[in-house]
Amino acid sequence: MEETLGKRIVACRKRLGLTQDQLAEQLGVTAQAVSKWENDQSCPDIAMLPKLAEIFGTTTDALLGLAPKEPVFEAEVVPGGPDMEENENDGIHLQKGNWEFRWDSGRRSAVGMAVWVLLVGGLLLAASLLQWSVGFWDILWPSGLLVFGIFGLFPRFSFFRLGCGLLGGYFLLYNLNIWPFGLGSELLLPVFILLFGISLLVDALRKPKKPSISVTHKGRGGKTSSSCDLKEEAFDCNLSFGEETFPVQLPRLSGGFAAVSFGEMTVDLTGCGEIAENCVIGGDCSFGELQFLVPRWCRVDIASSKAFANISIKGSPDPEPRAAITLDASVSFGEITVRYI
Repeated sequence: MEETLGKRIVACRKRLGLTQDQLAEQLGVTAQAVSKWENDQSCPDIAMLPKLAEIFGTTTDALLGLAPKEPVFEAEVVPGGPDMEENENDGIHLQKGNWEFRWDSGRRSAVGMAVWVLLVGGLLLAASLLQWSVGFWDILWPSGLLVFGIFGLFPRFSFFRLGCGLLGGYFLLYNLNIWPFGLGSELLLPVFILLFGISLLVDALRKPKKPSISVTHKGRGGKTSSSCDLKEEAFDCNLSFGEETFPVQLPRLSGGFAAVSFGEMTVDLTGCGEIAENCVIGGDCSFGELQFLVPRWCRVDIASSKAFANISIKGSPDPEPRAAITLDASVSFGEITVRYI
């Protein structure tokens, strides 16, 4: 099958884990324009090509097919049409005219945070008007646990998230004196641990997926506040309340640190030329999801500290990897994933 500019853009975008909305936002265009490029209905302006190459970590010649492509990354080429309807591994994308319906992991954390704030504000207002004898912290932490549990049930059901939602709902009703019946810690703790164990078992036996839902018109959406600094042979990436992918392209990687809270961050290490000996990377995830994309020629050894969280590995390194990374992972109410590319 002939490889076109549109197919190369699709392959590069999926390799970085970007959606059409995210790529369009970085380029300052609409998601509809990106969709037309990927379906070879139009071509990006020549002034846009250097920016595309910079985002993808490649050259304009390689993007145009003028240089031989190194077979480093595996990508799925998805065909489309004027009214595109595609079913990808990372979700579902339907486009009819200017409207797009996308099922992916784009805005789940931001929506959950907004629902939490609205729930706390509404209950505090009701407590003030109805003269409930309840404090701010009696509402804040159980409502946060409730929202964390509910939003973690979709699209991938989790017994752990179900337990968090039930406990949060129970303590919220108990603190508001709506359900004054106390179950007692001697019953709550074993049930919570049992649900957590079942969730870990189910997650280990099934193939995970990562969707959520967002609807946009002409590719317009919000912005994410984040930072990623590359210094000599190390990186320092931070993200709160949003979703972002950070390509780390260094000739030599000696170490780094990535921290995410109430968000979803992907750190792409596939653009690094080589890995230094005794390379250690820190990963701190609190109420969010942190993913590391690692080349198969490098093995990742995990030293973890986690509480009510999950650390998973997707794929596997080469039989004889030429480098190794030690991941010092700290997770609280979240998930860290190492994905070999």
